[in-house]
Amino acid sequence: MEQFKDAHYFYIPSQGNIYTMTDLKLANGTKKLLVASLKREIFCFEYQESSTGLLIPTTKEISFTYIPNGAEIISMDAFNKSSTNNEFVIGITIIKNSNDSDSLETYLNIYSEWEENIDFDIENIAQNCLNVELNFIPYKLLHTYLVTWQNDEMVNKEIVFILSGSDLQVHVYREYSSDHVYKELESKDYFPEFSKTQSPVIWIDVYYTQDLTERITSFCCECGYMKLLRVDTKTNKVIYNFSTRFGNYISKVQIFPEKDAPSTFTLETGGLIKCLSKIDETRGAADDRKLNLVVVNTILPAVIFHDILEYGLTNYVTLPRHDTTSILTCCEIADIDFDGEKEILIGNSAEEIMLLKHHHNKGWCLEELKKIAAPVLGLKYVDVSGDGVKELVILSMKGVHVLQHDFGCLQKVLDSKIKSLTMPNIAELKL
Repeated sequence: MEQFKDAHYFYIPSQGNIYTMTDLKLANGTKKLLVASLKREIFCFEYQESSTGLLIPTTKEISFTYIPNGAEIISMDAFNKSSTNNEFVIGITIIKNSNDSDSLETYLNIYSEWEENIDFDIENIAQNCLNVELNFIPYKLLHTYLVTWQNDEMVNKEIVFILSGSDLQVHVYREYSSDHVYKELESKDYFPEFSKTQSPVIWIDVYYTQDLTERITSFCCECGYMKLLRVDTKTNKVIYNFSTRFGNYISKVQIFPEKDAPSTFTLETGGLIKCLSKIDETRGAADDRKLNLVVVNTILPAVIFHDILEYGLTNYVTLPRHDTTSILTCCEIADIDFDGEKEILIGNSAEEIMLLKHHHNKGWCLEELKKIAAPVLGLKYVDVSGDGVKELVILSMKGVHVLQHDFGCLQKVLDSKIKSLTMPNIAELKL
């Protein structure tokens, strides 16, 4: 990861956890970060353009209402309900001591402006809160689509919150806009894959096919139990159901396509590097439906299951790791070197990020280690600067690190891909 350079760092007064970093995607395509610490502090990070045209990294603490003194933030998630404006919904789960010192109170706080707005005003969003009282300790909070079909026509598509809990269940919360409330749904009626589990669910990942007719869901439990399910959203029936058990705690599961679908980008959106990075990916268009699943085991090596639509959990390999003493905490899958092939980044408690790359003749190999000044809790590969090139954002126990691609390396990639577009292939011309 020598192509990454330190761009910014900001300190957080108390540590977060694997659930306390999320991104906000604005209607104009730019992204901001929300990072929370356990002791109530929530920070919004973004790049702002100065009067001279320079991008200035800015961190601002946001005061969200209904997070009382003594409460701890457990997890956080956010989404934009609109594709044309900014209509953000932010969910934050908290736990606090009740008046009876022997019991705890837990809540899901949902913040929203309730109306579409071209301008993004995080301060205003933070003041509008709906409380959902919980009767369990919350774990992973995420959002996904709830799709409803009638015959072969999709009649509804909305975003819902999904929350796992200490009661061994996965809960679904849906907005009723006419009443300005969120209510829990009977999950088995809409998400049949979420049955009662053997231990609390630590992580959930949901992936929809492009036409939204199928949903692939994977989740892992505290005891090491993991499930992979495929659901027909038209009939709401489970197509297949695979499960396995690992020997210990799993920190994350992530479903990802082996090849991203080809996309087009304009120079106006600052996407030239992105556009050129897609050249290699279009050659593998036949692999677009190949989905892989990475399972990050805290103590044992991580595992990748290849082509889960075809083979379920039977086609897998163990990913290499260089030591057996650190705890693997998080991962991110991204093409960080613009070669059209995705790499796997895994963070650990030994203050390192491991870069794993697939070689056709050797399989997955540990390519590089990146040292960080504290144990790593979270990774995101997102464009927070708005320049069209993604940054690697690292949440550690002490703060947030933002790494940018070195401009010299980007220029070499750009020159190489332009050359491949403009220079003819002599061997092909001879044919």
